[in-house]
Amino acid sequence: MSVIYSYRNYLQTLCILLTLALLTACMAEDKDDDPAPTPTNSEGEPVDNTALSLNGFWNGGFEQTDTLRVLIFNGDVYGLDEDKAFFGTVESPAEEEVDFSVIAYPFSYEDATNFEFVADGAATAYTINGLLATTTTIVGDFETDAAEFGALALTNDLTFSNNSSLTSLIGKWTTTDLEMNITSRGRFHGVNNGTDKDCSFEGQINLINAGDSLLALTLNRRNCDDFNGDSTGFVAINGDGELELYSKMGSSLLFMKFTAPTATGGTADPETPTEEDPTTEEPVEEVVE
Repeated sequence: MSVIYSYRNYLQTLCILLTLALLTACMAEDKDDDPAPTPTNSEGEPVDNTALSLNGFWNGGFEQTDTLRVLIFNGDVYGLDEDKAFFGTVESPAEEEVDFSVIAYPFSYEDATNFEFVADGAATAYTINGLLATTTTIVGDFETDAAEFGALALTNDLTFSNNSSLTSLIGKWTTTDLEMNITSRGRFHGVNNGTDKDCSFEGQINLINAGDSLLALTLNRRNCDDFNGDSTGFVAINGDGELELYSKMGSSLLFMKFTAPTATGGTADPETPTEEDPTTEEPVEEVVE
């Protein structure tokens, strides 16, 4: 009798262990099958697929002008116009409809010679009702809280899908007076060599996705005419081979653009080979202040 009892206990224990093993395997499989988290914009709101499809660089303007440069990434919008800059969000409430809510700020500092612009101060709210007319064209109308009305047209420049890497940034990027040296690890340091200028800046560039041209940026500026302190943002090499920089610190916006180095490889870390180091090019999550 005791033998039968022991055998039953053995079977019960074996069944319990098998059940636990199956449950553990199912849980692991479910975890592996979990979809990637939905991207969120700077306000913490999920970004819909149509808005995500707008990721890229757009050119165009208000009222049939051609002075507006726009970066859209994960529902956030950076814009630079001839006398102001923008930041806000975009969403798609219905198929092919794209609605922007952005705030415009006047330039608080501008140096057109060195393509350095800072915007902050009196805010103007723009509500833009747009139509995604084609995959690369947005048309629409806008209204501001200052009772301004008009039309908007934007065209995607198709450079967002260009590949990116840290090694493609190696070298000294320049303007008339500014220079920014970038190493093979994405570290950078910049100065303004102009008369009576003590501005310096440094930070780190990180890969987001090697299949896209946009890279993440952390930046610290000191002794500059405006926009001093820590900020986050993005850089990308545009269709002309120039390095565009977008950064945000509170309500203050910074836009810069640099000419490509005449030769690369001069600013790699002494202890670091000039070849890409895969350990330093891990994708990073977008961070917007």
